Amino acid sequence: MVSLFLFSLLLGTSAGALVVQSHWSHVRLKSIPPARVDGREGGEVILYCSATGSPAPHIAWYKDSMFVSHLDWRVEEEISSMGESVARLIIPCLSQSDVGKYECRARSGEHEVSATTELNVVPNDDPKAGHCSESGLPQISMWRRTYMAEEGDTAVLPCRVQNDASDYKFTWSNADGGNPGAGNDVRYSLLENGDLVIRETRFSDMGQYTCTVTGPAGSDTVHTFFYPLAPERNMINK
Repeated sequence: MVSLFLFSLLLGTSAGALVVQSHWSHVRLKSIPPARVDGREGGEVILYCSATGSPAPHIAWYKDSMFVSHLDWRVEEEISSMGESVARLIIPCLSQSDVGKYECRARSGEHEVSATTELNVVPNDDPKAGHCSESGLPQISMWRRTYMAEEGDTAVLPCRVQNDASDYKFTWSNADGGNPGAGNDVRYSLLENGDLVIRETRFSDMGQYTCTVTGPAGSDTVHTFFYPLAPERNMINK
């Protein structure tokens, strides 16, 4: 399963092996929403977008060329990294002010790609639609589904919410369900914005990491698979 996963994501070949080339940046969109979305007034629309690239892409949503969230979704990256980044935009309690052009932008190194969606809000015959209120559920809006970096580098696994991060509790767990920093491993740290940082990464850090965001109204969860690559060879045999 892991070998198939790596084969589908790692690009470039050398002497019959797959290799991450730190000097070659690239990015492409993997999942994009429809070109047009119609939402009912008072309802909810979710726009989803993902991109793969090297370095692991920065990704965010814009409305009419303006950054949607007031929060900074940028993540500092090592050049020798690769992965799939996801941006999810939740628009609750739709009104005419939400109508417009929404653009998903992804950037890796000097390369940038984007896709746009026209959002149209149509009248709602339900008389209760005008009394819409947000659920208050935490919504994770940006994370990485997969991430690869060289051993010894610092890996940043983002877990960003659309609203103020200080309103929620962030918890990370590994594949065994335990705390990644258990045993006083100082290489692991949790940032205020929800990101998990792993310094001086080792091959033993490989595996699935789960971010859970909890608030008074409930929780939301996403997963990231992290694969460290040995720098002296930086390749996986076929």
